[in-house]
Amino acid sequence: MGFFGNLFGKGKKEESGKITCKDKTIYSPLAGTVIPLAEVEDPVFSQGMMGLGVGIIPAEGKLYAPADGTIAAVFPTGHAVGMETEDGMELLLHIGIDTVEMKGKGFKAVVAQGAKVKAGDLLVEFEPEVIKAAGYKDTTMVLVSNAAMMGEMSDPVLGAVKPLDELFSFH
Repeated sequence: MGFFGNLFGKGKKEESGKITCKDKTIYSPLAGTVIPLAEVEDPVFSQGMMGLGVGIIPAEGKLYAPADGTIAAVFPTGHAVGMETEDGMELLLHIGIDTVEMKGKGFKAVVAQGAKVKAGDLLVEFEPEVIKAAGYKDTTMVLVSNAAMMGEMSDPVLGAVKPLDELFSFH
């Protein structure tokens, strides 16, 4: 983007900030409160069947890329995004529990399959109040589905986070 694009905001995509990603590190894709995966109120997630990671209770309805990579899948309902990082981690970002049942109501994906993204690029806008009003939890899972191939996962950061705070890494 040139001088005039910067000046007038043409073609600007929303970002939460810019960082240089460390290898095998996942950053928070949203503002909220991180809880251990074991405390997520869905056994498929809490027992690690979909991968290792954390749950985040969102403070706002914006989901950002938690690392640099490529969007592997965007669910038609907008409630989940699959991503592959530049260092080979396969991520699942899943907004809410059983929110597929909402058939897209309250979700707006702003990224497409195949898109190259940088950590902090906006992926999905969602409405936590609509999710809760429909009777669902808005806990958002940040999972590494191929964690077994990545090494040992560090203890995740728990508690309040903002977008791009470091969550966990593999070594």
